Amino acid sequence: MNITKKWIFVLVVITFIIYNITAQAANSRYNNGSLPTRIVEVANAQSRLPTNKLLLPDWKQISLSQLPGINQSGAIDGSPYNQILGYDISRTWTVGMTPDEYLKMGDISEALQAEQFSLQAIADITSIDLTNIALSEFPLIEEQTLSHLANVVPQLAQTPVKDIQPVTALLETKGINPANLTLSQVLKQYQIGQMQLKEIDLSKFSLTSIPNLETVPIQDLTNWMNSFVKNVPGLGQVPLGLMPNPIIEIGNLVMRIDAVYGTAENHRQNTISGSDVQGFSLPCTQTDCAYVELDDLENVGASDRSSLEGKQWISGKYQEVEGGWGILKAVNNGREPTGRLPFGKAFKVVVMEADETTDTVDTALYFRFCAWRMGCTPYFIGPIPFFSYKVNALMFVGKLDNGNEQSVNTTSTPTGAKREIRNNPNQNSTISQINPCPFTSINRSKVNQSFSGVNLQLLGNAIAEIERAGSGDYQAVGVYTCADNGLNCGRGLGRYQFMSYNLYAVNLIAGKPGGEKFLNQVRQGYQPTEAELFEFFPPADQDKAFMADIANKIQVTQGEIDPITGQLFTGERLIERVAQKHFGGNNSKVDANSSDAFGRLSLQDYGRTVLALYSNNNSDNGTLTCIPSLTFRYMNDTPNIAN
Repeated sequence: MNITKKWIFVLVVITFIIYNITAQAANSRYNNGSLPTRIVEVANAQSRLPTNKLLLPDWKQISLSQLPGINQSGAIDGSPYNQILGYDISRTWTVGMTPDEYLKMGDISEALQAEQFSLQAIADITSIDLTNIALSEFPLIEEQTLSHLANVVPQLAQTPVKDIQPVTALLETKGINPANLTLSQVLKQYQIGQMQLKEIDLSKFSLTSIPNLETVPIQDLTNWMNSFVKNVPGLGQVPLGLMPNPIIEIGNLVMRIDAVYGTAENHRQNTISGSDVQGFSLPCTQTDCAYVELDDLENVGASDRSSLEGKQWISGKYQEVEGGWGILKAVNNGREPTGRLPFGKAFKVVVMEADETTDTVDTALYFRFCAWRMGCTPYFIGPIPFFSYKVNALMFVGKLDNGNEQSVNTTSTPTGAKREIRNNPNQNSTISQINPCPFTSINRSKVNQSFSGVNLQLLGNAIAEIERAGSGDYQAVGVYTCADNGLNCGRGLGRYQFMSYNLYAVNLIAGKPGGEKFLNQVRQGYQPTEAELFEFFPPADQDKAFMADIANKIQVTQGEIDPITGQLFTGERLIERVAQKHFGGNNSKVDANSSDAFGRLSLQDYGRTVLALYSNNNSDNGTLTCIPSLTFRYMNDTPNIAN
C-alpha cells in the first residue's frame, strides 16, 4: 500500500494534536491516582490550539473519608473558649487521619450545611442499612433528654413506650413499668424528662429502634455542632458534591502554568494568593517567595499580553497570611498559609513545593475549625495532599474579581519552612514534605523550650534516638515487663518507650473512651496494635506526657546530691541522671551497671549516650529549631499534666 508524503504529514499532525490534548490532562494528577477526577474541556476564543483539557476533582464521588490522610499532627487547647461556647473545642489530630475523623459538624456548617441532613437522607445517598447500625454508633443520641426526643422526633410523644425499646430499657433501670402508656403520658406521670439514654447500653439496639428518629434533621438534636463527622452514621461517606450546600467550582478561570520558581525569589507583587481576610492579591515582599507563574490560555507568545499574564500564586508552605474570624481568630496566632478558595469555604487550596529543577509543583488542602456562628480558626489544619502539576498543565484558579482580589495594605510573612530536598531530582514527588516539627500551637508566643537550662526538645530527641532505633518511632510497642517488685506491669509505648503505667501516660490514656480497658489489657500483657496505640496514646499525647514527665524529673533531680561529686546534680550530670531515671525508674541507683531486659546498655552507659547525643544536637545549628509547643503548657510552674 502506497502512502504519499502528504498523508504521512497529515497523520503526524493529527497525532501531535491528540497527544497535546491528552497531555494537558495528564500533566496534572493526584498524588496516587485514587482521587476521583473528571476532565473538562476548556475553550478559549483567543487560542490557536484545539480545545484544552482540564483535570478537576469529581466532588460527586469524593467524601471527607475519601480525602487523603493529613501529613502533619497537631492539637489545639480549647480551654480559653470552652466556657463561652458551652462545649469543648479542644482537638487533636495525627498523621494519617482523614477529615471526617477530626472535623466536627460545627466546623463544616457554614461551608456544607450537613446538619440539614437526616439519617434517612444520608442513607438514601450512601445506601447504608440503618437497621444494621447500632444506636451506640450515633453518640449524639446519648446527649438527648427524653423530653427533647419527644419534642423533635415525629409522633414519638404519642407512641406507646413499649414500642420504644431503648426507652423501655431505661425506665426498667428505675423500676418504672409504663404498661400501655405513651411517652408523653410517662413523662407527665413520672417526671423523668431529663433522663438520658447514655445510662444504658445502646449497642443492643439499632438506630430504627426509636421510631422516626431517622427522619429528624441532625440540627434538631442538642449539641449537634460538637459531634465529629465520623460519629454521624454514613455522613463521612457522603460525596462533598451532594451535601446540602455542595462543593462546586467558584468561578471559571483556568490558567496555564508557565513556570515554577523556588525560595530564592523575593519581592513579588502580581499575586493572586492570600486569604479571605486580607484579600487574594497579597504581595510577597520579603524572602522565600516561591511561586507558580500563571498565564492565560492564548498560547500565542509574548506579543499578545493580557492582564492575566504573569500572575503569581505564592507558596503557602513558605508564606503565611492573616486568617480566621470571630472568637477563634487568635488560634495559631491568627495565621494560615497563603492560598485561594476556588472550591468555596470548606477548605483552602495551597501551593506547596514549587520545584524549578523538575518543573513540578505540589498543592495541598487546609481545613479550619469553627465555633458554630461564633467564629472560625484560620485555615491551618493540614497539609492534605492534593494535585501535583507540571509546567504547561492547566490549573483551576476560580474567580478573579477585582473587588474581592484587592488586598489590604500589608504583605505575607515567611513561615521559616525548610526547602524540600528530593533524593532523585528526576522523580516527580507528589506529596509535599512532612514538617519535621509535627505539632501546631494555639499560642506559640508562650512556648518555652528550656526547663532549668535544659532544652527539653533536644533531650527528648536524644532519648528517642536510642529508644526508637529500629522500633517504629511513634507506633513502637515494647516488650511486656514488670517493675517495683511486680507492682507495675506494662509495656513501653511509642517514640520514647514511655511505660504504660507511668502516671502521665495513665492520665492521658484513661481520659479517653475505652482508655481504662486498654490500660488493664496492657497491664495483663496484651500487645496493642498500631491503630490502638494511635487511638489511645497518639503522638501528641506521647510528646505531652514525655515532656511533662522529663521536666518533673529535672525539677526533682536538681535538688538531689550527686554521690560522685558530692554536689547537687547540675549541667551534664543532671542530664545523665535524668536519662537514667527515664531508663531505670526514679528510684534506680546512680550510675548502676544494671540493664534492661535486652542487656543493651547499663544505666551508666544509657546516661552517657543520651548526654553525647544531646550535646551533639545542641551544637548543631541545623537541628530541629521548632518544638511541639502544646507539650509545654504545663511547664511554666510545677509540671502537672493532670491540671
